[in-house]
Amino acid sequence: MAMQVGGKGFNAAINVTPMVDVMLVLLIIFMVITPMLQRGKAVMLPTTRQPDKQPDDGKDLILSVEYIRRGAGFETNLYLGQNPVDANGLRTRLQDELRKDPSQEIYLKGDTRLNYGAIREVMEICHQAGFTQVKLATEEDKSGEKSEKG
Repeated sequence: MAMQVGGKGFNAAINVTPMVDVMLVLLIIFMVITPMLQRGKAVMLPTTRQPDKQPDDGKDLILSVEYIRRGAGFETNLYLGQNPVDANGLRTRLQDELRKDPSQEIYLKGDTRLNYGAIREVMEICHQAGFTQVKLATEEDKSGEKSEKG
């Protein structure tokens, strides 16, 4: 049995259309998933020159303090993970979390626009709930210039 091949021979050109389609789908997937990878509420973190980098094992609690400008003053919103929590119920929620897993650590993400007193109040609530150490989250200063706040 013989097979006839057309007079033109084999076409060795690469069809890039399927490859472009796959790359666009992957790009869209990464664009959708990337914002979900951040733990806690997104706030403007203070910058430091050489922050201590620690791996995220996903077990630690993330407590975010969000800055909201109100006229001449400001307000704060608190988030435990992605969930909003009021200041009155924060200590109880933290105690419950600590009871579930006593080895948990807590990271405090305080907005850089807040004053020291606002962050200190939240740290005090964490200590009252039973956390002996509260770690402060910062971002690395990649500009190479000295930060005004620290």
